[in-house]
Amino acid sequence: MSVSECRVAIVADDLTGALDAAAPFAQRGATTRVVVALENLEVSLGEWQGAPPDVIAVTTESRHLTASAAAERVAQATRILARLAPAVWFKKIDSTLRGQVVAESLAMHRACCRRLLLAPAVPSQGRTTCDARILVHGHPLGATDFARDARSRPPSGGLDALFADAGLPMARHVPGQRLPMADSVADAETDADLEALASEVGDEPGKWLLVGTAGLSRALAQVMFGEAVSCVHVPFSGLWMAVGSRSERAAQQVAALRRDTPDLPVVTDIADVTVESPCLLLKPDPEAPPRDANEVAATLADALAVGMVAAKQRLYLMTGGDCASALMKRLAVRYIEVVGEWEPGMVLGYPQGNRKWPLLTKAGGFGDEALLVRLLRSLE
Repeated sequence: MSVSECRVAIVADDLTGALDAAAPFAQRGATTRVVVALENLEVSLGEWQGAPPDVIAVTTESRHLTASAAAERVAQATRILARLAPAVWFKKIDSTLRGQVVAESLAMHRACCRRLLLAPAVPSQGRTTCDARILVHGHPLGATDFARDARSRPPSGGLDALFADAGLPMARHVPGQRLPMADSVADAETDADLEALASEVGDEPGKWLLVGTAGLSRALAQVMFGEAVSCVHVPFSGLWMAVGSRSERAAQQVAALRRDTPDLPVVTDIADVTVESPCLLLKPDPEAPPRDANEVAATLADALAVGMVAAKQRLYLMTGGDCASALMKRLAVRYIEVVGEWEPGMVLGYPQGNRKWPLLTKAGGFGDEALLVRLLRSLE
C-alpha cells in the first residue's frame, strides 16, 4: 500500500468524537470512513486493501477506561494504522478534557514518533485556549458544568503542566508566532488561529502528531482539501431522535424542542416504540429510578434500531458517544461511511455504507439550544 493512499489517520476515544473529527474531510470531498470499534479495524483494513479511503478514523472506546488500559488501546490502534503510512496523524480528544487525554496522547506520541502539537480549541463552540488553559465561553473549564461530569470529570490545571507531570515538557505557542520545533501546546481564540497552525503543519506534515478536536481537524481539512461543499440531503419521510447524553446542553436542546413542538410524540419505554410513528424523541424517563449509563445506551440503541431495520427512509439521530457505539453494536456494523455535516458538530453518515440507514450523530455537549428545533424544521 503506497504512502499516498491514506492521507489522514484519526484515533478517538469515543464514536461521536471520531465522527466529529472525520466529518470536515468528508465535507470537502475526501472519502472518509469511521471504524466503530478497535476490534473491527484489522478486518476493515483487510477488506479495503487496494482501495482505502482518504481518511480513516477509529474509536478505541476508551473514554471511561483506566489510564493504562486506554493507553494500550490507543497504541494498538496506532500500530495497526501505521501499516498505511498515513501522511497525517490526528489524536482526537474531548474539548473539555474528559477521558484519559494525557495518557492516550502520550501513547500515540510514542507509537508514531512525531512531535506533539496540542490544540483543543473549538472557537465556534465557545471553547478557546489562553495561557495553555481551556476556557468555555470565557469561563475557566473548572467553573463550568463540564467539570461536574458524572462519569468522566476533566483534570484541572494548565495543559502544559498536565503533560509535564506525565513526563513530556511542552513549549507554549501563541498566535502570530512560528511553531517551535518541539512538543507544543497552542493557544487559539479564533478559527483563524487554528487555520494558521494547520498551514504550518501542512508545510511538514510528516513531523507532527496533531492532538485536538473538530476545530483543528476542520482547519486541517481546509488546508488539505480546500473549501467545503454542500452536504447533499436526500428526501426523508420523518425523523427519529434518540437523546441519551446526560450533558446539560443536551437537556436544554430537548427542552427547547418540546417547547417548540409540544405535540411531538415522546417515547421513554422501548415497548412503546412503533415503526409507524412519524417522529419520536427517545430519552430516559426522568421519573424512573436512575439506571447505569451503559443500560441507558443499550436501551436507546435497541429502540432506534427498530426504526432503522424497518428501512422506512427516515433520518435517524443519536446523541452521545456511548449511545452511538451501542447502536452500531445493535446493528452489527463495522464502520460508518461519512458524507459530511448537517451543520458543524452534527455528522451525517451511513452505517456500513447502507443508504437505507441515514444517521446523524452528535456529541451531547455540542450545539446551541435551538439545534434540534432547526433540524426538525428543516425536514418539514
